[in-house]
Amino acid sequence: MPSIHDHTPDEFLEEFRKGANDPPLALYTGAALAAAGRLEEAVAVWTIGEDADPIIRTIWLHPDAQGELKEHSRNADTLIRRHFTDMHRKTVDEMGGEELDRIRRGVWMQYATEPCSYRHEKQRPLIFYVPDLPARPVTPNDMLDWTGALEAAHGDILAEYSEAVKNDITQYPYVSEDITEPQWQTLRGKLDWSALYLHFNASETQEAKHFPKTLEALSSAPLVARDGTPLETFFSRLKPGAHIPPHCGLTNTRLTVHLPLIVPDDCEIRVADDIYKWTEGKITAFDDSFEHEAWNRSQEDRAVLIFETHHPDLTDAEIAAIEAVYARFDKWVSGRAEMLQLEIKEPANAT
Repeated sequence: MPSIHDHTPDEFLEEFRKGANDPPLALYTGAALAAAGRLEEAVAVWTIGEDADPIIRTIWLHPDAQGELKEHSRNADTLIRRHFTDMHRKTVDEMGGEELDRIRRGVWMQYATEPCSYRHEKQRPLIFYVPDLPARPVTPNDMLDWTGALEAAHGDILAEYSEAVKNDITQYPYVSEDITEPQWQTLRGKLDWSALYLHFNASETQEAKHFPKTLEALSSAPLVARDGTPLETFFSRLKPGAHIPPHCGLTNTRLTVHLPLIVPDDCEIRVADDIYKWTEGKITAFDDSFEHEAWNRSQEDRAVLIFETHHPDLTDAEIAAIEAVYARFDKWVSGRAEMLQLEIKEPANAT
């Protein structure tokens, strides 16, 4: 690549418009824009390049990196982190005052500008972390006043699920083919751990029409939703012998809730340091930012209904602030192409 001083920022940008999926070109184009003080455009270019290859933000950490390449990569990483951190804080400040202080102190793990410490050694959220929230691996049901209605509907939900399985309604591998991390290779693209979705990415699925009583029961719980539609609800099936490896979820601001439907012997889940055996019809709500894993060592399928609720210690104002930040991030990311006058396909959801 030429030096950023060999061409104007607009000349770099024009070349980038012709090859927006070229990470090295994105790195140098962003550097040229940043040097000219056009920081938002620079971050837009860099993050588009990062979508194609995340290495542009980490090249500078490689021991062999040197010169302009190292400088531009480090600058891209620094300014991307600063951009999203500032966007987060500005959004929260616009929402309210001191009552939102702990949300303002929240950390987006991909964009952290300062070292982050956790309340528990096995808590490592991948996306968003609020340090001041109580850290409970599993939340007792007596802290969740909505669990009774769902547990009472267990029989109806099980009947609808069993009918769906009998009729071979499609289930999908929970770990998709495009997941490349080594820990997921034994489950990648396989039905050993599968999902039958009722809601996916804040849209109701075609399969949901077969589960009217399940949907009615779910409406009694404070589900994480977008524009009034649950973000994700699904039946999770774990086949005999399957093992979900240790991993951490996205954020400590939500609880992952299991309503167990079919639980043979030798089926358990570990959350942080404790192992739990599901009880059919009894809700287990846990913070999946803690390391957790699950296994089925029986000869039968294990099935649970899964959905998310907000952390019970969050206020309505705090939940609104968190959702406002998610929405602002998504709007900014989806607007990058227009900002840069590019014709590229944007990701559906950046967060």
